[in-house]
Amino acid sequence: MYGFYLNTDGVVQTNIGLSATGGVIRDNMGKWILGYNRFLEKCSVFTAELYGLLDGLTLLQKQGYDRVLIQLDNLEMVKTICDRKLDRSNISLVRRIQQILKHEDKWLVRYTLGENNQVVDLLAKLAFVIKEELCLFDYPSSEIQEIIKNYISRGMLTSNVH
Repeated sequence: MYGFYLNTDGVVQTNIGLSATGGVIRDNMGKWILGYNRFLEKCSVFTAELYGLLDGLTLLQKQGYDRVLIQLDNLEMVKTICDRKLDRSNISLVRRIQQILKHEDKWLVRYTLGENNQVVDLLAKLAFVIKEELCLFDYPSSEIQEIIKNYISRGMLTSNVH
């Protein structure tokens, strides 16, 4: 059983090319611990998602979290991060993420469906409004709370999510 869960996502506004990322850390009962987002300016969705994962891993590591399940809705990214042959990847973000994961032996990266990542998708899109380099959220907004209630009603989270 995992003690903590990290979900991350990246988004790009295709009409203007701006990108952002977001993530949320929850405990094993689904309770919100910390949300975050970052406005990135222009980059690909893949790069935005890498930044979101790196932000989340860094936050988890600083807090000393153990037994973490990391859930990403980009299968290509999961494969890239988990591919041991890419230890010498030419993508510096991938190398940094792999280095962190190498030192955290109780952390596991898994693919999840995009519909399970609506909260982090919304957090990422919120970065287009806030336009901060890194913004932390101790509590979910009312809009995010509605998505969480929907998750609970569908049996995707336990009922004590705050």
